[in-house]
Amino acid sequence: MPINKLFGSMNYMQTALNLRHERQGLIQSNIANMETPGYTVQDFSFEKAMQAAQYNQGVLSCTNEKHIELDPVAITESLEFSKEKRPVDLDEEMVKLTENQMMYEIGTRLIGKKIDGIKYAIDEGGK
Repeated sequence: MPINKLFGSMNYMQTALNLRHERQGLIQSNIANMETPGYTVQDFSFEKAMQAAQYNQGVLSCTNEKHIELDPVAITESLEFSKEKRPVDLDEEMVKLTENQMMYEIGTRLIGKKIDGIKYAIDEGGK
């Protein structure tokens, strides 16, 4: 079995966790700036960001080993933020915060199960 088949889905799960982490910070920033005059809600579509990651949109291919890696902050800044200009609604942000946290926890559990399966296979089923 090719190694990318064994660990391929973990790359997507890692991307999902990274995006969830970025979104969590953005939602927390919205809550922290709720009382700031003129501050508007900032958010991005997790689904669109995952689709872009799945099809390698916005990813530069390295054609030479001397090329410099992209800065993770620069990658984050390339996310397409929502265009709506509205004040922060605390109830809505708390719902988004809770949902995002739950999805992050599910992602970590999926990765844990994948690693447990690999450990089980390495141990040859506990022989």
